[in-house]
Amino acid sequence: MSDTEKRTISIICYLAVVLMMVLLSIMSDEREVIFPEVGAIAAGMFLTPHRSWMTNGRRMFALLLVGGVIGMGIVRFLPLPVMAQMITGYIAALLIQSLSGTSFVPMISALVLPVLLQTRSIWYLISLVIFSLTIIGIRKLLEKMGIKGSEEYIPMERSIKPSLTVFRIIMASIMIAIALGTGLRFIAAPPLLVAFTELSAHNNRVIRLHPIRVIMLMLLSSASGAWVRLLFAGLPACFTLLAVLISTMIFLVVFYNAGPMVPPAGAVMVLAYLVPEKALLIYPLEILIGIGAFVGVCVVRERIGVRV
Repeated sequence: MSDTEKRTISIICYLAVVLMMVLLSIMSDEREVIFPEVGAIAAGMFLTPHRSWMTNGRRMFALLLVGGVIGMGIVRFLPLPVMAQMITGYIAALLIQSLSGTSFVPMISALVLPVLLQTRSIWYLISLVIFSLTIIGIRKLLEKMGIKGSEEYIPMERSIKPSLTVFRIIMASIMIAIALGTGLRFIAAPPLLVAFTELSAHNNRVIRLHPIRVIMLMLLSSASGAWVRLLFAGLPACFTLLAVLISTMIFLVVFYNAGPMVPPAGAVMVLAYLVPEKALLIYPLEILIGIGAFVGVCVVRERIGVRV
């Protein structure tokens, strides 16, 4: 099988998962079915040349489920302002991921997203379970077909690096406070927190070589979701599926051609379908501000040679 054929099958799998999720949302009339991190996880499992995280299917599923349950638990049982809930959620997610023996950072979004959106519907967890298992199952099938290589999971050191952890918590807390304080809440969108956590690792190759391209990738990905959805605003729900198809096709072109393949870009595209319609026009600007700030501090930290 040629590389072109392998890429085509991977793209079809990505499209199928995203469209299935939106279709289930339309059929159930539950917007909480849309789990944006599906766009990132599917990108990291299907589209990138290698699996984007050191993990395996069992650990990936467990981390997503634990994150989703804790996130909804914070909303239901922690009587604090949303800002404090989000900061608490990020800290909890960061610590769980650091101790998991994996590099599977997207679980942060699984925990923080329901807090940001104040999700209480069980549909969120149902969607998380269905589509995480679907992605894991498809990945295993692609490996058996020889389309994706089988990659061994090697447990990572279970340790918390104090200076890096403090840096991440402080920066994330500042951005969350600004986002909720100004009403521009998507400048601290969970996919941006995931991207920041990944990019802030010392000596990150993407930050060293392609910081501007990361910003452009996230901006164009968010615009592909928000502005296409805006074109279909006011039309019957069935047109949402067409909008998502167009958004995803644009995203795929951007993802393969904009530079480094940063999986959270898929999540900011999908997240646009949860953004209130009145905020769609400025949603890409919010993403630009957020990722610009996160990338900027990572570049500065890298340039001054801070090590952990």
